[in-house]
Amino acid sequence: MLENIKKIEKDIWIIILLVFISTYTIFNMKHWDKEDRVIVWDVVDYYGYLPATFIYGDVTLEYPNKNYKEYKHTFWFHKTDKGSNVFKMSMGMSILYSPFFFMAHAYSSVTESISSGFSPPYRFAICISGIFYFVLGLIFLRKLMRNFFSENIVAITLLFIGLGTNLFYYVVIGVGMPHNYLFGLFSVALYFVFKWYKKPSFALSGVLGFLLGLVVLVRPTMILVLTSALFFEVNSIQLLKERIFFYKNHILKIVTIILFSILTWVPQFIYWKIVTGSFIYYSYTDQGFFFDDPQIFNLLFSFRNGWLLYSPLMIFSLLGLLLMFVKKEKLSFGLTFTIVLYVYVMSCWWVWWFGGSFSSRTMIDILPLLALGLAYFIKQLFQTNRRFKKSILTLMFLIVGFNLFQIRQAHEGLLHHDSMTKEAYSKIFFKLQSQITRKEVKPYLETPDYESAKKGLRD
Repeated sequence: MLENIKKIEKDIWIIILLVFISTYTIFNMKHWDKEDRVIVWDVVDYYGYLPATFIYGDVTLEYPNKNYKEYKHTFWFHKTDKGSNVFKMSMGMSILYSPFFFMAHAYSSVTESISSGFSPPYRFAICISGIFYFVLGLIFLRKLMRNFFSENIVAITLLFIGLGTNLFYYVVIGVGMPHNYLFGLFSVALYFVFKWYKKPSFALSGVLGFLLGLVVLVRPTMILVLTSALFFEVNSIQLLKERIFFYKNHILKIVTIILFSILTWVPQFIYWKIVTGSFIYYSYTDQGFFFDDPQIFNLLFSFRNGWLLYSPLMIFSLLGLLLMFVKKEKLSFGLTFTIVLYVYVMSCWWVWWFGGSFSSRTMIDILPLLALGLAYFIKQLFQTNRRFKKSILTLMFLIVGFNLFQIRQAHEGLLHHDSMTKEAYSKIFFKLQSQITRKEVKPYLETPDYESAKKGLRD
């Protein structure tokens, strides 16, 4: 028995550790017992398809929020030009929630007088689903990275990704939001991209098509990350020519990937057709992109959820990508092109701070790509002299601790979800609620003007 335990690799132990920490934290917080947690804000929209279809029998929302008066704001929707009610979010997240929803519904049917779809068993199911997709992401990210990096490097990278970024916040606090789920789903998809290029088959093509389609169905902007699959391990004109020749030789498998991606979207197309009269519908109405006014600096460094300000460990990931380019590694172009494209487009979104958030939550969606950059930085670091290596690793571990501290500040409400300023940040720096109250911080906050942002006035 002891010998078997000793044979477990270090990166597996790190996954076990991260699972234990996240599970312990979730069960300690018990968000499912609180009516103002889990199925709130955007999660209401992502989740709404399930109870509307399988409990209320009203997916078209003809009679929303009338069946059970004790549950307020059961569904969010907006009206189309024809007067019908439509969900704003696509149904990808409902598909990911669904196995856990059906288990909760079976339990609720036995234990509760009213199976509303919004009671503690359903909230508990979403909490558990978050852990599941987090673990799934860690497992497949490990499987992918082990093809490029050693056991030690992968172990450290997984630890840093799991605890040193805003991912952990969305596993244990911002439960139910799509970002942790996309981390898991995209990690699986990237692994199958790697496998497909090594040995393409029709079966693998079908699986890959379904995964990529589902990633985009969860958040349509994830279509941008398909470039990472197209340019995976391509960093020169010669390799690009070889890739095009490869595609020509496997054209039917490419068609299979595309067909399965489209099939994943069929339920969404049918829903839109029934509700709006059109197979394709832009459900975000007056919200959109301003491509002539990217807010890249704000997205990265603003006190209002700036990604690198609140997730500073990712600076080392960007350094890793830079080193990849310098050393002309095969992964360099595909990763860098996708990340730069993604950052640009996200910075053009009308609300570049992405509303209620800890750090820039949209960047979690591409963490599997960023993890490869971070792993490469650590690999290069391991080749430097011992003193420098220990100094930088110590700094990185301190940043992990700082990240966890800021997550606690966000949980306590000191680090505000959309109104932080330089002055407010300086007031709460290294302080918790026991040292400063939210009331003392409030005068230094600056609430963003969402209506002006919709018109492009976003500074």
